[in-house]
Amino acid sequence: MSFSFKKLSDQDLVAGLQNNPSQNRRYENILYERFMYLVDVGIKRHHLAQDEAISVYSDTVLAAIKQIKEQRFEQRSELKTFIFQIFSNKCVDHFRKTTTNKASVHQAVDLSDFSAIIPDNQTILQKLIQQSEIQLIYQKLALIGQKCQDLLKLWNEGFTDDEIMNTLDYNSTDVVKSSRQRCLSKLKDLVHNSTQV
Repeated sequence: MSFSFKKLSDQDLVAGLQNNPSQNRRYENILYERFMYLVDVGIKRHHLAQDEAISVYSDTVLAAIKQIKEQRFEQRSELKTFIFQIFSNKCVDHFRKTTTNKASVHQAVDLSDFSAIIPDNQTILQKLIQQSEIQLIYQKLALIGQKCQDLLKLWNEGFTDDEIMNTLDYNSTDVVKSSRQRCLSKLKDLVHNSTQV
C-alpha cells in the first residue's frame, strides 16, 4: 500500500470530487488518506477501539464526500475543520448507540433492503486489506518515536517543509527533509519486517 502524499489544495480536492467523475476514486482516496490521523483522535479522545475508530472514520469520509458532491460544503471553513466536525459528531453518535438501547440490536431487519447497497466481494476484500495495512502502518508508526510521528503526520496532511520546520522547531528545511527521509526509512523497515512472516 502506498500513501498518496500529493498535496492538493482544499479547493482543488473539492472541485475534483464535484466536477471530475472519471477520477472520483482518486480524489476520494486522497481525501480518505489526508485525514487518517483522525483514527488516532477517535482512539485517544473518544476512547474508541481501533476498529470502531476506523469504522467511524470511514463513515465520516463517506458523509463528507456526499455533502461535497451535493455542494453542501460551502468552503467557509477549511476542509480539515469540516471533516473534524463530522468525525466528532459521528463519534458522539457511536457512543450513544453503544450505550443506549442495546436491546434494539436484536430487532429483525429485512436484508433484501440492503442488496442494492452491498458492494461486491472484491470491493469488500480490497477495503479489508487496506484497513489491515493502515492498521499495521499505524502500529509501526507508534514505534518510531513521537517526533517522527508528528513529522510524518504533518507531511501527510500536506504541510510544507517550512511549515513543519516552524511547527516542530527544526533548524532548517534541510533538517526537515533529512529527518523525514530517516523517519520514512524506519517506518518502511518496520512495516516490511512485519510482513515477512
